[in-house]
Amino acid sequence: MDNLLQKEIQRLKTILNNVPAGIEVYDRMGNILQINQKGLEIFGVEDSQIVIGVNILDNPNLPNIVLSNISTLFSLPDKYKKEFANEHFKNSFSVEYSFERVKSKNYFPSKFTNKNIFLSSKIECYFNEKGDFENLIFIFLDESERYQKQLEIKKFELMFDNMSTLAKIGIMEENLTDGTFVANEQWFENFGVSKDIDQRIDDIYKNLVKQDKQWLKSNYLRIPYASKPLKIVKERQLNVIVDGKNRWIKCIWTIFEDEFGDTIILGSSIDVTEFVDATLKAKESEQLKTKFLKNITHEIHTPLNAIIGFSQLLVDSNDIEEKIEYRKIISENNEILLNLFNNILEYSKMEAGIMSLKIELFDICALAHDIFDVYNSQNIKRLECNFKYEGQEVYIFSDKRKIKDIITNLLNNAFKFTNEGFVELSVDDIGENVRIGVKDSGIGIGEPKQKQIFERFYKLNDFAQGSGLGLSIAYKLVKLIGGELKINSELGKGSEFYFTLPKKRDTI
Repeated sequence: MDNLLQKEIQRLKTILNNVPAGIEVYDRMGNILQINQKGLEIFGVEDSQIVIGVNILDNPNLPNIVLSNISTLFSLPDKYKKEFANEHFKNSFSVEYSFERVKSKNYFPSKFTNKNIFLSSKIECYFNEKGDFENLIFIFLDESERYQKQLEIKKFELMFDNMSTLAKIGIMEENLTDGTFVANEQWFENFGVSKDIDQRIDDIYKNLVKQDKQWLKSNYLRIPYASKPLKIVKERQLNVIVDGKNRWIKCIWTIFEDEFGDTIILGSSIDVTEFVDATLKAKESEQLKTKFLKNITHEIHTPLNAIIGFSQLLVDSNDIEEKIEYRKIISENNEILLNLFNNILEYSKMEAGIMSLKIELFDICALAHDIFDVYNSQNIKRLECNFKYEGQEVYIFSDKRKIKDIITNLLNNAFKFTNEGFVELSVDDIGENVRIGVKDSGIGIGEPKQKQIFERFYKLNDFAQGSGLGLSIAYKLVKLIGGELKINSELGKGSEFYFTLPKKRDTI
């Protein structure tokens, strides 16, 4: 009988040492009785005798909650231990096992130092046939390699998610054989739909313009009839409309057959709206520059030809009244030419960033009144001219010359595009600020063009006199002196351009 018992014990030890998991057996007080070969390898121990007798409650790496439960188990009367064990040791747990901690606490000697491993662990309790607690069994697997791979995958996923969000890159995979579809959130975001939407072409891509939706569906229909081995790459820039706004989504699809014979579509999409808008804007800017050069050539030639022609007539004429008229025409064209060159020079300075401010204290009402008087005296269209202001004097710290240029450009614009009705200049004292506005009953500006009106070289009417720089200069000058130029306008009902400025010098 003893011989059979010894054989059985030896057989169990052999099995224990060949189990691919670490196993430690403790007595009812928590002292280690047995550790298998895998356990010795995991903990870097050469001889089991080194660890025999070590108490599990001294283990510096076990979570506090686990140690607390073990301590409670040992202290309970035997009749309560089984119920407690069933309730508190039913779940596995993870342990980050530090050999540096083992060394510092003198738990047991190990050949490993300055090393951490990650254990997937489980505690079992053995009760004999009478129901008495006899042994605590600690079972553990070294999951360090899998943990590191999971950690790397998580890091990559986090990096990829951040990258895809920042760069607006969407990724999708569709298995046409079994009908499964997976995609990251950015894929749905790029096409302006919720990730919870039905995963069908008509639903996911419902915001595509008609032409692009037809192209996408027709390509899907062709895939089942593609030649084998299957390898197709499709690329297209799709136009998506979300909430009335255009988006441009660059997509690349790779269609292939995987090792199981399933037809797979891998897709990537990136929101290139900003790039497309910038390209279109650059092209538009180049077109505007070309148009500007043509316009400016014409604008220079017209007054220059008038000056040359009427100068010659002035020399040849003997009639006093004719000479007076010719001088007037020459003077007017000189003024036009001078204003044109001043605008070009002013804009060039602003573009080059060499515009400076000369701050001084002055009466803005007096300045505005003097400017308006000049325009009123030259009112050949016989418009109603109104100057409105609150109080006799409103003093501000600002750049007097810049404000004069702003008001001049705004009045030029108002008189140019108003053929009947009125032009009004107003100065309002509003506490810490002053509001200056130029209002007219002219042709007005539709809402779509209001966003472009302050752009350089932009002209509402290509046949109207001017360089297309006046409002752009006014806008930049207002910004330079601490304000913002705004517009209220309705097509056919006139416009008002206005801006507010701080009175105090330290707010500019």
